[in-house]
Amino acid sequence: MSPHSDGPRETGAQTLIVRTASGQELTYPEATSIRVNRRGDLRVLQGLRQRAFHPCAEWASYTVQNLRCGPAAP
Repeated sequence: MSPHSDGPRETGAQTLIVRTASGQELTYPEATSIRVNRRGDLRVLQGLRQRAFHPCAEWASYTVQNLRCGPAAP
């Protein structure tokens, strides 16, 4: 596969998926950052705004998916 100028572009968007201790998966599209403090509490941020807060005992794991958009439109 050869590189071209009209290949995939990376966007700033990413999706965060938090799996709770009970097995539920919560999705946060457009999350820009996450923070886990010393007590294990997880905060989901979008820009400077807090989108969600999960105390340590409530969440089990998280996954970040970086999304890419398709080729540039001509």
